[in-house]
Amino acid sequence: MIDGNIIKEAIIESLKNIPQEKQLRVCFLQFGDDQASKKFVGMKMKVAEQLSVHAEHIVSDVTATPEALAVLEKIIADNHDGIVIQLPLPEGIDATVLINTLPIEMDIDVLSTAALMAFAAGGERIPPVASAVNVILNLYNVSLKEKKVVVRGRGALVGGPVMMLFDRMNVSYDAIDIHTPMDEQRALLANADIIISGIGQSHSLTPDMIKDGVILIDAGSSEQSGKLAGDIDPACAVKATLYTPVPGGVGPITVACLFRNLFIR
Repeated sequence: MIDGNIIKEAIIESLKNIPQEKQLRVCFLQFGDDQASKKFVGMKMKVAEQLSVHAEHIVSDVTATPEALAVLEKIIADNHDGIVIQLPLPEGIDATVLINTLPIEMDIDVLSTAALMAFAAGGERIPPVASAVNVILNLYNVSLKEKKVVVRGRGALVGGPVMMLFDRMNVSYDAIDIHTPMDEQRALLANADIIISGIGQSHSLTPDMIKDGVILIDAGSSEQSGKLAGDIDPACAVKATLYTPVPGGVGPITVACLFRNLFIR
């Protein structure tokens, strides 16, 4: 079982050794009062403190796109080194419009079309979840050659960036989501050597769906009985050679990778 907090701290220590001409500034922009978002921002603020990064957490109660854009544009004008728009957004705010308003140099979450195009073309900044997956694979010397790799979910935060990473690395994979027929899903999962999951359905991957010796990277998160839960049932751990728990697995590494992007100037 992987301890993501240990890996996170190692990344933070490596970032401390990168000289900076000035103190870096980052802003976490949240719309609405989502408690999970506040918790995630709190984690990021603690890492900022460890790295001597000046961090602001701005919470806005606006609920429409034009007003949200005005808030964002004011923050952009303040010349931060990085701006993170905390997702999800209230229904009345168009996330795509806001994210694509971010200047590429400030988009450390690598969510805008321009930032993703730069990543696909080989840019240094990698979407944080995809970067965390890459860190785990490299740290544990996981070879992707001639392996059956399944990406579970095609979303903007997990599946999409992971698929782009694998495309960039010329890694073959199968992608499935809730629209994939269940018999096809089960066949692919049963034969998979490596599964990266990010569909946000708690404990939806169960031991009967996987083979012995599989590598399981759980990048999904949802609530179950008021607690944070991953896509993968923890009972799967006994069949896996590598397993990332939720919480405490991919999540902390993702936060560290977000700050790694901030340090890339």
